[in-house]
Order: sequence, then structure tokens, then C-alpha cells
Amino acid sequence: MTSIDLPFEEQLLVFRAHLAQRGPSSAIELLNGRTQFRYTAMYGFVNRGMRPLCMFDRFREDRAYVRSAFVLETLCCLTVANGEFVSADCRTDRRLLSLGGPIVSYCGMAVGPLAGPVVGILCHFDVEGREVKPCELAFLRAVAPLLLEYMD
Repeated sequence: MTSIDLPFEEQLLVFRAHLAQRGPSSAIELLNGRTQFRYTAMYGFVNRGMRPLCMFDRFREDRAYVRSAFVLETLCCLTVANGEFVSADCRTDRRLLSLGGPIVSYCGMAVGPLAGPVVGILCHFDVEGREVKPCELAFLRAVAPLLLEYMD
């Protein structure tokens, strides 16, 4: 039985334990394994800009353009503005007509303290079309606060 087959609360316990024992990089990899997305990442805001804090590529290729926060800047700004942002196909999404670029699918969650400023983004993204399952979006909402302490 994989962790995604467990009841929601037990999935959260598995994630918490994984994060505490192995750290954020391993936790990001665990999140990625729950989806079809190629990339899962955590970005932090520094001096009005974004920087990648943690990224997992399921193909384990080192691509500089993917590590660049610039490629996700518009998507992350929309995520901050709305608290979360999802697009199964950024190429045809009316909210993103001027975006362009290599990212096709995106699912992001703003990370910040309660009633405080957003300090980072937790997201899945891909250069191919991917659907976001409602259960995965709910899981991102639940785990995003757990990653707050790693956003420094």
C-alpha cells in the first residue's frame, strides 16, 4: 500500500514524518511521487524576487531554465494573488495568454503564516499537459504550512 492509498489524515502523518526525518528535499520528492507532474518545487521570496529552495525532477535532469525562478514568475505571482493557482494547459488558459514559455501545466499553493505575508510557493509543474486531481490540491493545501519553516 502506498501513502496515497491511506486515509487523508494518515497521508499527512506520513508526510510530516518524512519531512522531519529526511528534510524538505526528500519531502518534495515524496509530493512529486503522488502526481504525474515531472517537477515539484518550493520557491522562496527574497528581496522582491523568487529563488528556488528545493526542486525535484522525476527524470533527474539538470536543466538551468527549470531551476530559474523567472520561468515561473507569472504563475507564482498569480498564486500569491489568489492563494493558489491551477492550470492544466497554460497555452490555452485565457488567464495566461501572454505567458508563453515552456511550462504547460501548473499547480501552486502560496505558503505563509496565518494572517501574514506569503513567503514562498509550493508547486507542481510540467512541460506537458497534466491534470490536477482535487485530492492532490487538498493535500498541497494541508502540507504547505508544514514547509513554512524551510522557506527562510
